[in-house]
Amino acid sequence: MKGIFLGDQAMHSLRGTLLSVAPQEAAALLLAGRAGTDDQTRLLVRENFVVPAEAYQARDNLRAVIDPSFIMPFLKRARREGLSLILTHTHPFAKEAHFSSIDDEGERVLMPALFSRTGDCPHGALVLTSDDCAARIWTKPNAKPPRMSPVIEVGRNLRIHDPNRESSPAISNQFDRSVRAFGAEGQATLASLSIAIVGLGGIGSFVAEQLAHLGVRKLLLLDPDVLEETNLNRVVGATRQRIGHPKVEIAAELIRRTNPEINVTAINGNVIMSNDARRLLSSDFLFCCTDSHGSRAVINQLAYQYVIPTVDLGVRVQVRSGRIESVTGRIQMLAPGLPCLVCHNLLDSEEVRRDLLSEEARARDPYIVGAVEPQPAVISLNGTVASLGVTMMLSAVTGLPVPARHQLVLFNRAVVRAAASDPLPHCVVCSLNGVLARGDTWPMAGRPS
Repeated sequence: MKGIFLGDQAMHSLRGTLLSVAPQEAAALLLAGRAGTDDQTRLLVRENFVVPAEAYQARDNLRAVIDPSFIMPFLKRARREGLSLILTHTHPFAKEAHFSSIDDEGERVLMPALFSRTGDCPHGALVLTSDDCAARIWTKPNAKPPRMSPVIEVGRNLRIHDPNRESSPAISNQFDRSVRAFGAEGQATLASLSIAIVGLGGIGSFVAEQLAHLGVRKLLLLDPDVLEETNLNRVVGATRQRIGHPKVEIAAELIRRTNPEINVTAINGNVIMSNDARRLLSSDFLFCCTDSHGSRAVINQLAYQYVIPTVDLGVRVQVRSGRIESVTGRIQMLAPGLPCLVCHNLLDSEEVRRDLLSEEARARDPYIVGAVEPQPAVISLNGTVASLGVTMMLSAVTGLPVPARHQLVLFNRAVVRAAASDPLPHCVVCSLNGVLARGDTWPMAGRPS
């Protein structure tokens, strides 16, 4: 989805600070990374700077004029770092957000100046009211303001403000019971999302089936493997006749049987390869259902670099001498304001390094000896974790009252508990010192194709 993306905590703080001086208008400058081009441009907000009172040339109930001397340092930084600027201001008395004729005229003057000082970077404008927002993205210094763009708040929750979406879309009666659970608006939001699943094995196949039943209309599936006989004990939709076929094809067939109207894109590719990973960037939500540290590291970085909310899922079955000692499941949401896999020390750097090696480099590496031992896998355990992951997504998207964004399932103790923690302030991934909201201004993770 194109539009302006920012953390939900940042939006809450920005709105509260700017509207605190009502009835006067107030303004802020946002610095943003970017992704995509032209009609698919995404501006990814990294930082926001509220304009102090002394930096206004004029301010009243209908306008806020910022002194150019305040803007100049941000223009220099935007040019140096390849970032975009988003001019933000409030309409304190309005209920619905819209751009006024004064805004139109001001942007006609300002946008050419921004482009002349920052190169070809797109820029944006954002209007805030107490309950609403409106945005537009300038990809070139047109004389005519562009059409409105969505604003997407990403964090513990995913909230989409899309002026172009149909207000009351028709909902099939097959989703009647779902609508009774999270409302027509929640169902419409699900139908509007493009969701990607990376890894279509024991967990990912469950996720695919459930999303199809829930009414998601657009799914992208990514997995490099074909079905093997040893997969038959846990891959939903798998049959012996499909051995040797790509797992994404088997999942796509299952999805289409469930709902023929779903738009399914099946990619027999590997997220570790940067060209394959790039196919995920048009998604609104990701599920990480892979079983390697390298693939998880790539997806972990994508979630924060491109501000795509992600649910990471895993099951660990500890076996000793042929007996199960413990079974643990983990469900964790990755999004701005939430800690990443690096914050929780869940990625083994040596395993990541090995996974990202080419086959040729792997053969030459003296530290890699022998083959990876297959891990235990049980369909009921996978299904439990997949269901909790899909429920977490539903909570973030529809408001289903399930507040935890990191859960641990201790099967041998019959316990599901929330894990609370804060992101590391200087994390190499999810902080401003890392890749947060850098988008295409920073290299993608993974191995070049």
